[in-house]
Amino acid sequence: MSMKEDIQAAMDLHSTSGMLNFLHITDSHLTPTEVVETMDIKVNVPGVTQPLRIDLLQATVRNLREKLQNEGSPLHGVIFSGDGTLKGDSNGQVALRNMLLEELGPLGITPARIVATPGNHDIVSGSEPNGAGRYELFQKAWLNPEPVVVPFLEGVHRLDALNIDTHVLRDPNGEWAVFPINSANWSQTRLAENGDADFASLKKYIEASGQTKLAKALNKLCTPDIARISEDQLNALKKMVDKVGNVRLRIAVLHHHLLPVGTREEFKSFADITNLGHLRQVLRELKFHIVIHGHKHITTAYYDHVYPDEMTTPLAHRILTISGGTYGPSGAHPDEPLRLIKIGGIPHAPFCDITTIKSAESGRELKTSESPSYRLWEEDPTSQGPAAIFGTSIDDVYLRALQTVDRFPNRPIVCTIDFPLGDAKLPFPKDYPRGGNDEERREWFQETVEWWQLHASRIEARIPYLHGSRLKRFGGGYDQIDRVVRLLGDKKPTSKAIALVVDPGRDFVDDENPFASFCFIQFCLRVDKKDRKTLDCIGYYRAQEFKSWWPVNVAELRHLQWEVANKADITPGKITTITPYPRLDKDHEKIRHPTKVAVPLVDQWVDNHPEHIAKIALFLSNSAASNDREGELLWRRFLDDLKQSAYADFHIDGMQVAIDGLELLLVWLEAVKGPKEVVHAITELLDMNKLYDRTPQVKKDFTDWQEQVRRKLSFLEELSSTTNLAN
Repeated sequence: MSMKEDIQAAMDLHSTSGMLNFLHITDSHLTPTEVVETMDIKVNVPGVTQPLRIDLLQATVRNLREKLQNEGSPLHGVIFSGDGTLKGDSNGQVALRNMLLEELGPLGITPARIVATPGNHDIVSGSEPNGAGRYELFQKAWLNPEPVVVPFLEGVHRLDALNIDTHVLRDPNGEWAVFPINSANWSQTRLAENGDADFASLKKYIEASGQTKLAKALNKLCTPDIARISEDQLNALKKMVDKVGNVRLRIAVLHHHLLPVGTREEFKSFADITNLGHLRQVLRELKFHIVIHGHKHITTAYYDHVYPDEMTTPLAHRILTISGGTYGPSGAHPDEPLRLIKIGGIPHAPFCDITTIKSAESGRELKTSESPSYRLWEEDPTSQGPAAIFGTSIDDVYLRALQTVDRFPNRPIVCTIDFPLGDAKLPFPKDYPRGGNDEERREWFQETVEWWQLHASRIEARIPYLHGSRLKRFGGGYDQIDRVVRLLGDKKPTSKAIALVVDPGRDFVDDENPFASFCFIQFCLRVDKKDRKTLDCIGYYRAQEFKSWWPVNVAELRHLQWEVANKADITPGKITTITPYPRLDKDHEKIRHPTKVAVPLVDQWVDNHPEHIAKIALFLSNSAASNDREGELLWRRFLDDLKQSAYADFHIDGMQVAIDGLELLLVWLEAVKGPKEVVHAITELLDMNKLYDRTPQVKKDFTDWQEQVRRKLSFLEELSSTTNLAN
């Protein structure tokens, strides 16, 4: 399998699982003989020994792999952020690579799905920066015989011949990419002697004296452990980001830390990246969302807010920074060798959860701990005030709103969508809970939105809070939308362009009667610095169910916005919804069907397409007038739409059932002398719906109603498939 095919296979796993999973390992410091002191041995007993460090790590990785296999969870990549070596022993890195491939191969991990960047212990101590010899240990482990994904290595790779597949683990669908960065080019570098005559004389004197210990001490002092990102490294990173293109999630991996990750002090020269300020600005400008590192042997995560280095804007770019621990165990190095980094919500509302994994203990369950959820799109996830969600597409804002309402149900929510100028399509989220193919779902959504905005309905007695009639026949006949157009006619901003849906004269008379959650709408003319005019639209809702109702409400606002904008000759702008009581059903992730927003198509057709019902009756009567097969297609749509309710999940808000449309269909069937079996079955279906509609919709009644409706729809489907319905 080629590298591209291998990565695509990972993407296929991602699309089915809904979560992106990376295993992070760092600072393993391996040699074949190093032990971990897990026991306090004061008496030597034959056969009782401390476990080898590499064996303990392998057992932990194996247990994790078995856990993921049992859960059916995929693993999309392994991220190694350096220091696989202990005391210059290259066998440690080689053993780590072989162990990862051996243990994680059953999960699909190959060299093409491992990202490795060198740590300060993974280079040849005392070697020259920018030299190929510096990375001899690292190359032996990670580039031979089959290379993993590595950063640009100074002296090994050429800046003018960069290969994306060599240096980036990426999603071919453009959702995410992982970019390793080398911070070890100056680690353990021997200082030059020719720039300091006194230093050269001192070194020569000590070497001539034969004092070996002093010579070693001087050599150590003259070989500082410098962390620095080279100019070529930063240029290579920018080239790679440009080549990969506009992915929705960029992840950077390097060995050294960006900011302090613990309270433990370290007195050491060159303790931090020397050009850290430069690196942080590059990460900000290239819009990285996550940075993963090791080096400090501490597991933690934090939001790093990187402000621009010029006073051009007060806005910071926020980066989730994940620091990886190692395994001791000891007070200085807690036992945390692995992290499972789980990213969901891509591409519209990405969030990150981190599972920290302790070393495996024989015969015991794997010990893990879960982090809080880090949302990568919200600026202040800890706020308890109103949640403000902004995006440029219905999908971005919809999924972010669902996350917010699910996790913070008591926060008022303000959602704003800044649609591209001139985008006249009705916004429809791809994850909306409605069955059928994309074309069928969009057609249903369009018809439903337009029905809710009708200026009058024949079924208004049953659904008295139809939004369009409230806006265009307020109090029985006043057209509020015409008033808004008049107010905006002179192209001057005004705060008076408000239209009411709530009518106190009707809605406040009896507190038991239902009335619309949609309270009012305001149209705001905005004028920018270049005198360009756009029309924003704000809807206020006393309460709002977000899974089903919110997308329809947004589409209604967009529908009205375009209507007013066209009549007033203004360009449509943003859409905003304001909701003090946002709601989600407690089982909203399982709900497969909208709530009462989903007025059955046959009832909608009573208002906007009564001819559809007539054509169905002609088809069922086997009339020659239906030879164009349109009646048959409409009948199939009729049945499919009723099946949505018959096979839906129970929702506490209840659902609309077909009544008025079935009554009209029976009138037509009587007129065209339709088949008795069909007339009888539809009559029974109508009676079932009327009875259910009159009773409180509780789950038991809903289940009983569904069973009866399913049987009746199956009978109608079989009946209509016969060749001669008229007989």
